[in-house]
Amino acid sequence: MGASARHVRRWWAVLVLGLLILALLPAAALAVRLILVEPEAGAREALSAPDRPGLYQRVLTRPAARVLTAPGGPAAAHPPLPPLSVLYVFDRRTVDGHGWVEIGHAAGGPPAGWVVATEVIDWRQTLTLAFTSTSTRDPALFFGSQEGLVDLLDGADSAAQVDWLRRSIARGRVPVEFPVIAREPDTYIDPNQQFYLLPILAFESHYLPSGHETMLLQVAAVTLEEGASDLLAGAADASTGSSLEDSADGVPVARAAEPGRDDEVAALRSDYRAGVVFVIDTTLSMGPYIERTRAAIQRIYDQLRGSPLGGRLSFGLVAFRDNVEAAPGLGYVSQIVATLADGQDAATFQERIAGVAETRVSSRDFTEDAFAGVQDAIERIDWSGYDARYIVLVTDADARDAQDPLGRTGLSAERLRLLAQEKDQAGGSKIAIAVLHLKTPPGRATHARATRQYRVLSRWGDAGDLYFPVEGGAVEAFGIQVDTLADTLLTQLQSAAEGRLVTVPEGPDVDPVVRQTALVGRAMQLAYLGRATGSRAPRLIEAWVADRDLLQHAQKTLEVRVMLSKNQLSNLQETLEAIFAAGEQTFMGAQDFFEQLRGAAAALARDPDRVNQVEVKRLADVGVVGVWLEGLPYTSQIMNLTEARWLARSYAEQQEVFDVIEEKLRLYRRIHDETDRWIPLSPEAPPGEAVTTMPLDSLP
Repeated sequence: MGASARHVRRWWAVLVLGLLILALLPAAALAVRLILVEPEAGAREALSAPDRPGLYQRVLTRPAARVLTAPGGPAAAHPPLPPLSVLYVFDRRTVDGHGWVEIGHAAGGPPAGWVVATEVIDWRQTLTLAFTSTSTRDPALFFGSQEGLVDLLDGADSAAQVDWLRRSIARGRVPVEFPVIAREPDTYIDPNQQFYLLPILAFESHYLPSGHETMLLQVAAVTLEEGASDLLAGAADASTGSSLEDSADGVPVARAAEPGRDDEVAALRSDYRAGVVFVIDTTLSMGPYIERTRAAIQRIYDQLRGSPLGGRLSFGLVAFRDNVEAAPGLGYVSQIVATLADGQDAATFQERIAGVAETRVSSRDFTEDAFAGVQDAIERIDWSGYDARYIVLVTDADARDAQDPLGRTGLSAERLRLLAQEKDQAGGSKIAIAVLHLKTPPGRATHARATRQYRVLSRWGDAGDLYFPVEGGAVEAFGIQVDTLADTLLTQLQSAAEGRLVTVPEGPDVDPVVRQTALVGRAMQLAYLGRATGSRAPRLIEAWVADRDLLQHAQKTLEVRVMLSKNQLSNLQETLEAIFAAGEQTFMGAQDFFEQLRGAAAALARDPDRVNQVEVKRLADVGVVGVWLEGLPYTSQIMNLTEARWLARSYAEQQEVFDVIEEKLRLYRRIHDETDRWIPLSPEAPPGEAVTTMPLDSLP
């Protein structure tokens, strides 16, 4: 939504709000009294974290934790608690020198009973970790102590030490007091498909000799399902008889060998499939590129004709133009021309796309609504059944983003990329977006902006971005690029059919299209193997791990994610909506914004005694967002805005904050409505306690 439209909406909001206040003052007073009444007699609520009102105390259970009716009393009528169950704390007591914790499955009770304090682990964080793609790095190693990890990172011979650790693990024969207690699987574990937790128990920033900063993280790990959960091949050293049955602090870790890499890769031969959706600009001057793309796809179909790979690769096509209200003759903003189902048959696909042609009507300006086409490819194409998923954007223009009033999506490049990664991934990998940017002379003024947008849009994990500019925009050069891209995808399918992981070529002469696409393809194959062979995180470990590769310090091994319940997501939405509404009401006076926020914070205060004591020194003081972020090694730039920093921003910079908040709200609504991604951690917990994880970038 643009600034002018927002101004109009804000004027109406102020006018309507004023009329409602005058008309509903008696009802409003009654509502306040109803909201602030005391809780129902006998109702109990979980304990708040010390100095962090609004954030409840939680614990994680150790193996064999028993629930009793009272401290030292008989067992409660509850099923056994699985390791690392997430529970709320209702009370803490010391009886006969032993600590006890009263626990429950939901913040609003009722309590389930008591457990010995030593049978639970305090969990003070709301962040968890997830493994990143393993396509370009070695598996992460988990250490039994922080000292063992630090000694390795700071050692002069760290490369040799890491090599020795990995060789020892590969042989399945490790010496006594081996510092590594677990190893990440070779294949990628998708937390949206095989839910697991790596909750942060403690952390410390550490500077490496290379100059990089890494976070040393003490984590606990669990999967919701039993199974082959060992991450160390081999359970004992035959020469000593020592066993790795016990991890740090005496917590047992299941030991069962993983399937070998040869057996895993053989799974690729079965039915590994790839779907490729082209998103093509069909505005003026794009005709030759449309024809060349059509020819490239036909060439691949010709190669597949009669081949066993024929049913493994399918194409789709989305055409986009621009805002039809600004230029009515354009006909459409975006339309699905051919689905992946259409692309299963070459004749059907070619029939669908035969009528695709450039428009004869000029757009409002050179900028086009490419993001509308990409969004339709993400959300309106059925990706189920495809293990490798690619969107290929072809355009000569920059894109209308969240700040453009003529844009349909209201999304930035970063939000659109997150949407592709967080899209329902059942049966497939995250969607990778490649961009073939035609840098033609007429669009010279837009090239820098478009490059920034499309590098962000096409970023895919450790592989970097899939942004491939065509300098000068020559049709011949574009043809070479699109042929190379299509051939690389075909090569990936051929390697899968032969039971091989795709090889990533290296060297200064390697075409970037080939290398980057191969990196992504290998990651997608590993993700497929993780699903096909049931790779899981370890059933239970408590260990220290670095969030960067032990040798390639520029490379991340772990992705920070936030775990939250449906209730917490609702609170987050409520907070952002209050901040956004405050901005809507104060568009003519930035000085009044924080005054409005104080009113919003008072309205959101959960404790009636705090309503008149609420202070808003930064955006995070509204609602519960701030307490979520406090004490974590990661911070939010937006939520830490103070009143002084806000007033120092220009009007355009202030609007950018509201645009980002509006984008976040759209993302949260989508996540809330994706029923398959919400996991109930306990059958006894109410629906609002079901959880999901999101990338930390999703926080405001």
